[in-house]
Amino acid sequence: MQRTEDGMVIISCDFTGTDWDEELPMIEGHKGSVLSLGALAMAVEQAAPAKEQFECTMCLRTHQPLTKAWRHADPPPNANPKAVICWDCIQQADRSFAQDPDTEWTRHIKPSERWR
Repeated sequence: MQRTEDGMVIISCDFTGTDWDEELPMIEGHKGSVLSLGALAMAVEQAAPAKEQFECTMCLRTHQPLTKAWRHADPPPNANPKAVICWDCIQQADRSFAQDPDTEWTRHIKPSERWR
């Protein structure tokens, strides 16, 4: 997510509102959506079947009810209150952060055939 403050573009995690400081690990999705490492940690732990159809903030795919996903239960003020991430994107981020030599993250999700 992006916003402008004092003529500067600020990049923030859609899910936590955490601003990127050029060191904090983040992954960008479609249309400027951003997921921080902290948000991924919460998503891995708290993902559950969705109660209704949703569009993933990261991949923009529409998912049906009961698809595993994560939405911050109480989004911070700077976060996107509508942000939701699908399980596929959570798995992909888990794998990507684990492969980044500059990020202290080990895979939290057992690899599936799709995300080896």
